[in-house]
Amino acid sequence: MEQINPENLLSTLNEYTQSMGVLEWSIIGGGIVLILLLAASLSSAKRRRKRKAQKAAPALSLDAFQVSPLGRDAYFKVLNNGQPARLSNMAIKGRKDVAVKNAVAGHELQTGESYRILLEATGTQKLNSDFTIELSYVDLVGNVYQQAFALNQQVAKQPKLVRLA
Repeated sequence: MEQINPENLLSTLNEYTQSMGVLEWSIIGGGIVLILLLAASLSSAKRRRKRKAQKAAPALSLDAFQVSPLGRDAYFKVLNNGQPARLSNMAIKGRKDVAVKNAVAGHELQTGESYRILLEATGTQKLNSDFTIELSYVDLVGNVYQQAFALNQQVAKQPKLVRLA
C-alpha cells in the first residue's frame, strides 16, 4: 500500500492552482456562491415556517388558580383564546408531591373553552403557588408547543414551539 505524503500532495495542489486560469476560478467561485445561496434559501424558508407557526399558535392563558381552604387540593383553570388545541402532557416544576387528579392528555380545547385541572398534595406540605405548571399541546396542523404557567405571578409565558409539523 502506498503512503500518502502530505508535502507532495500540497506541492501538487499548489502547482495545479497556479496553472488554473480565469475560467476555472470563475467556475469554482460560481459553485461556491450557488451553494451559499441554496443554504440561505433553505434556512430562511424554515425560519419563515417557524415564525408563521408561532403566530398561529393556540393562545392558552391562566384563567384561575385556587387552593382549597385546607391546602390539600387546588384547581388550575386554563383558557384557550386562540386556535383549537389538544393537550398532550403536563409537568409540574418545583414540587414533587403534587398529583393530578384528572386526565389531561388528549383533551380538546376549542376556541373560548376552558379546562380545569384538579391537583392534590400527596405529601405533608400544603399546596401554595410556589410551583410552575408546564403544558404541552398540539395545534390542528400538528405543531407541538410548550407553555409554562407561573402560578405565583398568575401569568402564562409565551408558548414555545417544540416541534414543527
